[in-house]
Amino acid sequence: MTKRPIQTATDRKHSRAARIAIAAIACIPLIYGGALIWSNQDPTHRLDKIPAAVVDLDQPVMQDGKTIDVGKSVAHELVTDHADNDFDWHETDASSARAGLKNGTYLATITLPKTMSAHAASLGSDEPLDAADSQITITTDDGQNYIVGVAAKTVGLVVSQKAAKGVAQEYLSQIYSGIDEIGGQLGDAVKGAKQVASGAGTLKSGADQLSTGAQQSADGASQLASGLGSLSSGAQTLAGGTAQLSTGTQSLASGAGRLSTGAQTLADGTSRLADGTDQLADGLDTLKSKTDPLASQATQLSSVAGALSSGLTTYSAQVDQAIAMCQNLVNSGQSADPQLTQLCTQISRLGSAEQLAQQASRLSTDAPALLNAIDQADAGANTLATKAHQAATGAQQVAAGAQQTAAGAQALASGAQQTASGAQLLATKTQQAATGASALATGTRQVADGAKQLDSGAGTLASGSSELADKLAKGQASVPSYDDADKKHLSGIAAQPVGLSQSRLNGVPSYGYGLAPYFLALGAWVGGLSIYMILRAIPQRAIDAGRPGWLAALLGYARGAWISLVQAALLYVVVTLGIGVHPQHPAGLALFMGLTSLAFTAVNHTLMVLFGSRGRFLGLILLVLQVAAAGATYPIQTTPGFFQVLHGLLPLTYVANAIRSLIAGGSAGVGVGVTVMVCWMLAALAISVGASAFRHFRKSEILLPDFVV
Repeated sequence: MTKRPIQTATDRKHSRAARIAIAAIACIPLIYGGALIWSNQDPTHRLDKIPAAVVDLDQPVMQDGKTIDVGKSVAHELVTDHADNDFDWHETDASSARAGLKNGTYLATITLPKTMSAHAASLGSDEPLDAADSQITITTDDGQNYIVGVAAKTVGLVVSQKAAKGVAQEYLSQIYSGIDEIGGQLGDAVKGAKQVASGAGTLKSGADQLSTGAQQSADGASQLASGLGSLSSGAQTLAGGTAQLSTGTQSLASGAGRLSTGAQTLADGTSRLADGTDQLADGLDTLKSKTDPLASQATQLSSVAGALSSGLTTYSAQVDQAIAMCQNLVNSGQSADPQLTQLCTQISRLGSAEQLAQQASRLSTDAPALLNAIDQADAGANTLATKAHQAATGAQQVAAGAQQTAAGAQALASGAQQTASGAQLLATKTQQAATGASALATGTRQVADGAKQLDSGAGTLASGSSELADKLAKGQASVPSYDDADKKHLSGIAAQPVGLSQSRLNGVPSYGYGLAPYFLALGAWVGGLSIYMILRAIPQRAIDAGRPGWLAALLGYARGAWISLVQAALLYVVVTLGIGVHPQHPAGLALFMGLTSLAFTAVNHTLMVLFGSRGRFLGLILLVLQVAAAGATYPIQTTPGFFQVLHGLLPLTYVANAIRSLIAGGSAGVGVGVTVMVCWMLAALAISVGASAFRHFRKSEILLPDFVV
């Protein structure tokens, strides 16, 4: 039995330091993994501790008598919502928000634009192209914290969705109100359609009457055209007759003028005749007074008889002249005048004065009979004088009448001319009227045809409007009616008709559960790496005692193995009981963490055996590569291709996957993880034992740690 050497005070002091160092090494994975898991246990549910500012620049608007203030409602909801997955919002103005973001008072700001309510109201405007969206601006400072910017984007999306939901609810509320109005308007349309149907029936009756009346009007217009044609022909004939009348009256006026002139001449002649007959009467009176002493005064009688004969000759010439003038008047067509006819008859009777002249001539030779003739001549002369005066008066009257006849004939000619012009104009206008009446007849027949079509169309309208009224009534019945509660409920559902129900297999309660596998695996690797910062990979005692190399290597690994198990136990207890990460498979997790610690310790032991102190550097390099290629925080597919290749080659990948399943539940990756860890552990031990079996270690070949154990 070998006696143990007596320990000195220095040895005891060194031994205590070594134990303290070993205890510290045992706590390294706990410090590393536990601190990381604890700090990241549930950051997503502590966002309400992040101060943020909301700036409401929105200006409310009025629409249909209702105030729309979307910005106010959104800001109020942000400030009053104290959910742990949202920022701690404080409403402030724009300048304070900028200053707070700059000095770190706020880590994020969100600005609601001033046109937010106006754009929300534009959805219900009459011009669809006037509708516009609103842009909410969220601002962060990466110089303060980059992760806040990433989280702020998610929060901003949630805020914009809330605002969009509010806008959609307002818009849909307007739509449902519009549906109510449409229902009422459909009711009015039903009434209107019924009135149209009733009016169409009346229209059909009126169109029927119009058709009949238009046909009658067409017949009457045809008769009017025929009558106007006859009137035009008669007016044409009248125009011709009045033209002839005008010509005749012109001739009458001319003849009346000549008659007036001749009558005046006749009047002058008869006046002279009257004067002559007066002289004759005076001479005969004188003759008669002297015939008594005729016998004694025969000579004087002869002289007087001569003078009488001469006067009678002159008288006879004047009578002949008067008779010729009367004959001219008769030939000129004026014999219809009774006074003229009477005057001419009386003048013709004066032709006996020639006989008196002959008798006066014979008186001078036949005195005895002369006395008797003188008496007769005296009586005849007196009668002739009377008649001559009457003839002069009549001739004067004929002249005046002829003058009046000429004036009347002239007026008659002018009136006849005007009558002819009017008759011609009447003929022209009646011809035009006849043409118009003919067109009227054609048009009224077309009206009659149109009225028949109108009658048919009115019947169709009446039938269609009645059917329209029925359809509108059915449509009105199918249009829903909403009260305020219905509108509010439907607007909320329609604004967000599809919700998100996330189903997570093997779900974990917090973010820390998701990072725990990553940090536990890192802790196990760091623990194995730290062990051989204190302990020698090949124990000095084994070298001094001359142990075989392979046995010395196993002894070196065995010392680190039990420390790694202590590390795994401490880490498991603190994480599960202290931090509160509760795995679905606690025993499996504990066993796998122990296996992982043994495997990672074997790998780091092998690196130290093969490369000495340089092995610790290689262990750090492997740690960095495994952290980058493990895909623990983001899917490995999001990393560059180089790390995707390393992902399947390095052990940390399989450790993280297996621990994730053991914590969350399920068995994916557990079996593979156990297999990979056993293979890495055995392979590492085989390499370290094999390398140690054929190698003679010297102290100079092993970098001694600070504490040599």
